[in-house]
Amino acid sequence: MGELTRFMDELRNDPRIGKIRFTPSFLEDVGNILYSRGFDEAKLFIWDLRERGDLERQILPLLLILGKMEKMKKTKEDREIGRYIVKNKLDILLRYIP
Repeated sequence: MGELTRFMDELRNDPRIGKIRFTPSFLEDVGNILYSRGFDEAKLFIWDLRERGDLERQILPLLLILGKMEKMKKTKEDREIGRYIVKNKLDILLRYIP
């Protein structure tokens, strides 16, 4: 089983992440920061938004996802992959959890 497949399975099976619906513009902002500045900056950006009511339910799950993503060799070496997952695949992936 590949690294990305394990990552996706972990997300699907983590009850803290569940069936969270992410705001597309929020994911786009996080993905862009992840790509340009790295995981630590992306986490700080998310953490700074924790008091926004419209993003409240999305903050912890996205921090958990970035933590798991950061452990993967592919996304650590090439942040473009991380940005692609966050911006384009994350919401789709979580939407279809059985």
